[in-house]
Amino acid sequence: MPANSQLLPVPGAAAGAPATEWRLPIGGMTCASCVRRVETALGKVPGVRQVAVNLATEEATLQADSGAVLPAAAEAVRAAGYEVPHQAMTLSISDMTCASCVARVERALKAVPGVVDAQVNLATEQAEVTVLRGAADADALAAAVARAGYGAVLVTGELPAGAAPGEGFWSGPWPVAISAALSLPLVAPMVAEWFGVHWMLPAWVQWLLATPVQFVFGWRFYKAGFKAVRAGAGNMDLLVALGTSAAYGLSLWLMWRGADDMPHLYFESAAVVITLVRLGKWLETRAKRQTADAIRALAALRPDSAIVRRDGVEASVPL
Repeated sequence: MPANSQLLPVPGAAAGAPATEWRLPIGGMTCASCVRRVETALGKVPGVRQVAVNLATEEATLQADSGAVLPAAAEAVRAAGYEVPHQAMTLSISDMTCASCVARVERALKAVPGVVDAQVNLATEQAEVTVLRGAADADALAAAVARAGYGAVLVTGELPAGAAPGEGFWSGPWPVAISAALSLPLVAPMVAEWFGVHWMLPAWVQWLLATPVQFVFGWRFYKAGFKAVRAGAGNMDLLVALGTSAAYGLSLWLMWRGADDMPHLYFESAAVVITLVRLGKWLETRAKRQTADAIRALAALRPDSAIVRRDGVEASVPL
């Protein structure tokens, strides 16, 4: 197999043509009869217009309606008794929160030409992608995931136990603690009312406490919500951003209109919602990290070989 075999649009394809030419690497061909069998198998794949197989370069040139036919073409070649070299990639996916996020990421990855299969795990926040050799690189896969509203980076090695993709200050407990410290003074007057004490922080103090929570520690919700809107989908981050922005914006308007009348403001509502959701996100991240560590520990127990006895003779077989 030539080292530079690529599954890419063939240079020089007719501009404006209704079909696109693709190159598909094929292994296991030995003669002209093999070429004919491969051409026959590929010619039966729906969407394939023309086929030309080159024995010397071990490549098939397809003229197809779109790259979406490539997985079916690869399966047809395998069914004919030949090989289509492929490779596996592991991507670290960020910003997923539920099963619908998993489904959207899988659909986005499978839509990339040359992707044979994609499996996304919410617990480990990783995607296992199988692509035809040379069909798509990590940048193309990451771009597809980004268009769906999520982040993706190629995993180049095993993560150490206890580490999580993108782990740092903003995914740790400190943003939750600081948000809570800023939100508590806003909640305190409400708690005091339970004991018959009526007092309220000045409006400008409420604004001063709520603004960092809203736009610094709540920025992740605006960012993720914008990505969801751009991808034509909705998620919890978008709901949090809209709900807290409504409470914050109404409070600003009431503060501006109320002058010295001390109107009832809703800064505490926005700040508390952001703090509680961030707390839930942190707990979720910690739980997923523990789950991933347990999965890695379980995988580490897998033996490299097994002892098989055949006709009274024991042999070590690699797994």
